[in-house]
Amino acid sequence: MSNKNFKFHFKNDKTDKADSYNLQLDNFTEAMEFAYNKLDQLNEKNNGYRIIGIYEIMMPRSYSKTN
Repeated sequence: MSNKNFKFHFKNDKTDKADSYNLQLDNFTEAMEFAYNKLDQLNEKNNGYRIIGIYEIMMPRSYSKTN
């Protein structure tokens, strides 16, 4: 069951481009697998990408500071 929200950030210093992704996955191991597979895909298109962040989002999306 996919019950954890993860956010991924990638950056290419050569092109000054960044990419971010949000996914629901079961655990951090799956998040790492996604990150390295996505890194390979991004570098096939434009060499120079690196992972700059993998985060598990601990609060629901509907959360706001006024709650």
